[in-house]
Amino acid sequence: MRVVTLSSGGIDSSVMMQLLKEKDCKLFPLFIDYGQLAADAEWKACKRICQYLNLEVERMDVSNFGKLIPSGLTNPDLDIESEAFLPTRNLLLLTLGAAYGYVKSAYVIAIGLLSNSIFPDQTQEFVKDAQRAISRALGTDISILAPLISLNKYDAILLARKHGLPLEYAYSCHSGKKQACGECISCKERIAAERGLSSC
Repeated sequence: MRVVTLSSGGIDSSVMMQLLKEKDCKLFPLFIDYGQLAADAEWKACKRICQYLNLEVERMDVSNFGKLIPSGLTNPDLDIESEAFLPTRNLLLLTLGAAYGYVKSAYVIAIGLLSNSIFPDQTQEFVKDAQRAISRALGTDISILAPLISLNKYDAILLARKHGLPLEYAYSCHSGKKQACGECISCKERIAAERGLSSC
């Protein structure tokens, strides 16, 4: 199976790639710079993870999106947690992933969504609707995989450890700073998961 993996350099997409690779899928990792503050740090982490997995990753630049659509993920003047919603972000990522997959004859797109959906574009219903709309737009059937969508961050970290994924290569902070901010949604999810793991 030929699969475009939306790869951010974070724990979730990295675990997803590892699991798909172990199933002998032919992966086409795609990193999308949509203007996020963490783009450079994520790209660096994404390249490290892909090198570890012996995969070639491509970078797509649509960074002007984040300049025109303000969010705490793209604008340092906004609150990184309470104003984190970036309208249509995951639909944009899936659409671009599907377009890239179309030219690669890879009609499966994988995204590392987890179960704790905070925003409307992180649910199973969204995934089904996006698959239907993108298939119609391309004139051919595509499939969207969200293999971690029944799991939380705790589960994702457990899977990473079980499969020997080097978590020190991943980057999981929306700030883009070298030192994790501890305030963004991603940091808080990771901190809570690690506390749960340390208490086991």
